[in-house]
Amino acid sequence: MSYRAIVFAADNKYTDPLLTAIKSVCVYNQHIKFYILNDDIPKKWFLSVEKHLEPLNCTIQDVKLVDYTLSKFNGPYAHINYVTYFRYMIPEVVEEDRALYLDVDLIVTENLDELFAIDLEHYTIAAVKDWDQQRYTGHFNAGVLLLNLVRCREEKFMEKTIAYTKEHIGQLEVGDQTVLNTLYPDYFVLPQCYNYQIGAEWVGTVERESERQPIIFHYSTHHKPWNSVSYNGIRELWWFYHDLDWSDIKSHWKIKNVDTNTFTQYHQKNHCFILTNTQYIEHIEYLIRSLPNYRFSVAAHTMMSSTLLNLAQYKNAFICPLAIDAKIEDLLNRCSVYLDINHFNEVDNIVQRALHKGKPVITFQCTKHKEDGVYTHIISEHEPEKMVEVLKELEV
Repeated sequence: MSYRAIVFAADNKYTDPLLTAIKSVCVYNQHIKFYILNDDIPKKWFLSVEKHLEPLNCTIQDVKLVDYTLSKFNGPYAHINYVTYFRYMIPEVVEEDRALYLDVDLIVTENLDELFAIDLEHYTIAAVKDWDQQRYTGHFNAGVLLLNLVRCREEKFMEKTIAYTKEHIGQLEVGDQTVLNTLYPDYFVLPQCYNYQIGAEWVGTVERESERQPIIFHYSTHHKPWNSVSYNGIRELWWFYHDLDWSDIKSHWKIKNVDTNTFTQYHQKNHCFILTNTQYIEHIEYLIRSLPNYRFSVAAHTMMSSTLLNLAQYKNAFICPLAIDAKIEDLLNRCSVYLDINHFNEVDNIVQRALHKGKPVITFQCTKHKEDGVYTHIISEHEPEKMVEVLKELEV
């Protein structure tokens, strides 16, 4: 199935407006792949949303960006934080050739086919002019961006934006929006209907460019519709989508609910466990991607590096830093196979404990911590595909 990519950046404090925005998209659009750029939204939230999206022919991708460089960037206003800079990473984490980036403080009220069909061959960015023309003449608002990812990758979009931000961090009047406007002044101008900014007393003075009704309402100031006191005149429209039940959206599309096993598919016997004290785990990402029907639990007694934390973007990867002994014992009891594939030291005599519980133990030649005779299989690290084959043979 071919999906169109829509990207949001959010943290755990904004999952409520994020979910409202996603619902509004799904009322009018199908075959959407939602990429959520984040560093702290729980996996449980993604599994819950995925259950509702599948009957709508949509999917969601948890893109973990535990990056301390981006976390040092902050916006110029209280309602803008470092998460907004995650959009710099879009060309590197989205596999499609174009993507629609949306801020979480907006709602979509129509089909987006026409927007996705815009010819961007000669442009990197398509956006709507910002509302405050007296201050930012010609600048665009970065809350809605249609991105030509082919050009972004060719132009080193990520590297350029991060480098410029580092160099000018104290001079960015509107944060990453200043960066994007500076680096990409030649942009495709979208009709105002695709980013109709509302939320303050000046709205009444903004003239619409045409009689066309807004398609995307953007609550772009600190007067958010979910605040206890909000001055914007279209607050109730946001609350309509917020209160919309998923069953109403499914009925709208006349699609039957999928099997609820979708929600619990990773609580199966195909469960690999790794206990580590290092970020160096041989071919771990390759194995996770090659075996989507296997659950991979990676635990450590300590905090983990971003290398391991970012593995949580995969639906079948469960990352457990600061794991207590009881948690490790529980994972060992629940797993169907133990993978001795972490480099350096073995932790807590875990291989012997797995063997004592009757678990198969598989290793790579370069990571084995015991004598050859204790292992079910020993695989060459130069042939990780054989590890995949062995694990598939163990499926039950």
